[in-house]
Amino acid sequence: MFLPRGDEDLQVVRSVQGGDRDAFRTLMDRHGDAVFSVLLRLVGVRDLAEDMAQETFVRAYSAIRDFRGESQFRTWLIQIAVNLARDRARSESRRPVIISLDQDDPGTLSARDSLVDHAQPDPIRLLEQEEVSSRLEQELLRLPAEYREVFVLKHVEGLSYGAIARITGDTVGSLKVRTHRSRRMLRERFGAAPEAEVENGRDPGAISRR
Repeated sequence: MFLPRGDEDLQVVRSVQGGDRDAFRTLMDRHGDAVFSVLLRLVGVRDLAEDMAQETFVRAYSAIRDFRGESQFRTWLIQIAVNLARDRARSESRRPVIISLDQDDPGTLSARDSLVDHAQPDPIRLLEQEEVSSRLEQELLRLPAEYREVFVLKHVEGLSYGAIARITGDTVGSLKVRTHRSRRMLRERFGAAPEAEVENGRDPGAISRR
């Protein structure tokens, strides 16, 4: 019988809670990419994101007996990952990372030229364009952490506002405001089309996680 992914996860979690340590590998295989994707966009360094993803699963395994299925297991995992990223940001608050955007990577299309050629109306769509996604993800790292966080969870991972509220501890209303402002800031930095184009009903679409 087919089970929704959340129910499948819960069955595996119950196996782990019952002493089947090997079953935890199934959860890692299912959700490892999502955890890494979130962390990479929050911290911006691949090796660090890989280490933090491993730490996320270490912490999840240590705390799995406390998981009661009140949220999806994936949401619970991402909450651990986000808290790790927040802890790191606090510890590095006196040593901010400065990202230089003066030069594009050699051999790649300039992000500014690409925007002129394609006239993309929305930063969410820009994430789907291979030639500008790297530059846009750099710009994501320049956003204040609370704006970057909600943009990644909503528009990259495709989580509902309810799930994001459980992860971050914020209200749905404040998350919607923050998402709106994060998209506006990204538009302004890329000189993209006016915000009204999205406000007038243009659907940004879903983002495929790479």
